[in-house]
Amino acid sequence: MTTPGLKQYLGISRDHSASMRSIDVAAARDYNSNIAVIKEESAANNMDTIVSVVKCGVGPRALIERESVNSNVSRLVPLVETKAGYAADGHATPLYDSVVELVNIMKAVPDYNDISVSFMVMAITDGVDNYSQTTGKQLGTLIKQLQATDRWTFVFRVPVGYADELARHGIPRGNILEWDQTEKGVAQASAATAQAMKTFYADRAAGKTSSTTFYSNLSEVSVEEVKAALVDISAEVSVWPVGAIEDGSEIRDFVEKRLNGSAMVKGTAFYQLTKTEKAVQDYKKIVIRDQKKGTVYGGAAARQMLGLPSSGDVRLKPGDHGDFDVFIQSTSTNRKVPKESSVLYWPQAEISK
Repeated sequence: MTTPGLKQYLGISRDHSASMRSIDVAAARDYNSNIAVIKEESAANNMDTIVSVVKCGVGPRALIERESVNSNVSRLVPLVETKAGYAADGHATPLYDSVVELVNIMKAVPDYNDISVSFMVMAITDGVDNYSQTTGKQLGTLIKQLQATDRWTFVFRVPVGYADELARHGIPRGNILEWDQTEKGVAQASAATAQAMKTFYADRAAGKTSSTTFYSNLSEVSVEEVKAALVDISAEVSVWPVGAIEDGSEIRDFVEKRLNGSAMVKGTAFYQLTKTEKAVQDYKKIVIRDQKKGTVYGGAAARQMLGLPSSGDVRLKPGDHGDFDVFIQSTSTNRKVPKESSVLYWPQAEISK
């Protein structure tokens, strides 16, 4: 049920440093996609959304420029999706200062103390902070203070490997998305953000005022939530550990050995996530196992719990999945399975593609 009279302030920091030049058109497309989703969700949930946008790292002096201040999302104009439409000419990235700039804008709004109002800052960058007056420690202190009010959400999209640094400053890991600095990487991050924004607005409409799992991940998910969202398929599956002598075996040979020579149907074997997968296709099923009890769960919501969009190829890495193991459907019969991992066999699984 929607809570009436809710209002959302949203601040976006866009990286305009020179390193964005190779993906500037994709970045413009990503911004337009983000704004379109926010407009849709604001309307769908009957929520007033006020947006401020700053450009981070502009020109030789790497300035922070205000592009929009407290504008209703319906009034925002999309960027032209050309190189001229997204200037990437900055000599540095004052990321932390851009976040503080947005915080200052939103803290000055007249209804700041209204309990029906909440705030989100989203920072998108292809690099790391290298030009701010604000230190990481100072930013972390500010973010912790604001998060403690339960009305502020901070979201970061950053290069692979930068999440640990931000987490040390108090940004919840569930609110950090690492992405590859390629056109495909931008598209994947954009899809993940769209899905996350839809969930965020649904939660806001239900009365939630902040999020520490914007890009949800299993480290933040309880067994009870998994049970509620997925189906217990434990009785339908077998899980077999891969021994040292079987290291590097093809998945079909591994499974058929357990089936006493019976043929394995393509798509019924799932490999355990033990290393980064660069492209997990949207037609592949994902299964989750409770490490403590061994219960296995399946269902479409598994992708959402991992912070994955429902469509498009995505990058998936082991990360910290809390008390859960992740298994991915193999559509290849010759995939190599490593020792100290497991293979899950689900005869009822089918390939959706």
